Amino acid sequence: MAKLSSEALEARRQYDKEYMRKWRQKPENKQKEKEYSRKYWERKAKEAMH
Repeated sequence: MAKLSSEALEARRQYDKEYMRKWRQKPENKQKEKEYSRKYWERKAKEAMH
């Protein structure tokens, strides 16, 4: 990816944040996000123990 200016990066971050906020509004997507988050944190906890 081409090097982006800080303004472009900030605009992209804001867009992505807003997109995901809208995406999570749907119940099935909310559930997917919850499941993904649970798996992510379980994996993190397991790695921390090793």
